[in-house]
Amino acid sequence: MDFEGKTVVVTGAGSGIGRAAARLFALDGANVVIADINKDSGLETKRELDDIGASSIALELDVGNIEDIDKMINKIDETYSGIDVLFNNAGLTRHINFMDIDEGHWDSIHRVNSKGAFFCMQKIAAFMVSNGNGGRIVNTASIAGKGYRRSSNAAYAASKGAVIAMTYSAASSLAEFNINVNAVCPGIVQTDMLSGILSLRSDQTGLKERELKEMMLQEIPLGRANEPEDIANLVVFLSGPGSKNITGQAFNVDGGIIMS
Repeated sequence: MDFEGKTVVVTGAGSGIGRAAARLFALDGANVVIADINKDSGLETKRELDDIGASSIALELDVGNIEDIDKMINKIDETYSGIDVLFNNAGLTRHINFMDIDEGHWDSIHRVNSKGAFFCMQKIAAFMVSNGNGGRIVNTASIAGKGYRRSSNAAYAASKGAVIAMTYSAASSLAEFNINVNAVCPGIVQTDMLSGILSLRSDQTGLKERELKEMMLQEIPLGRANEPEDIANLVVFLSGPGSKNITGQAFNVDGGIIMS
């Protein structure tokens, strides 16, 4: 197994892409740190990993709180004595029309998606450097950060553009320490987040959620939305031995919506 004896941190591991990735890493032998702001969701992911005999711990984490990040790293050091992979996945959004975004919306989205992503990456990278064994970091961005016109809102698009830019900067800065940094840019993914966006759009437009989803799918050349595992499989590859010379890249997983 590629991750036997390695420790993988997954933020936002309580649902969706994070949970799918946690399970794949566990099946490949990793010690998995399940970090999520929702304690119950994190524990549910842990129960799934316990069922397959995996080594894991579940930690409550608000990535927008730097003190929480420090506490998480200390707990991981006590439990596993190192971090080999960070899947920097925690994020949030909601559907908000451009003219309705206020300062509170902007700050709450960027607190998690930009600030949280940066400081998780920075602090775990510092821990990797101190251990001297290199590592892998995979950030969750979005095609919204590459100009997808149906983004849930402009603040979210800006935050994911920031993640892509931070990925490039971190890859350049951390290469000398043998730390690879890449990003995945999902398109439409079948998750609870998508369900929430469709529900809000339905309320605002009067269209049924099914109709709105069909409109989205019509824009995908391959004609299908992602399942969380579609993203998780790429994350695992970018974290493993087959990607040792890949860094500073932002990969679209979107069925062909953004072809660049």
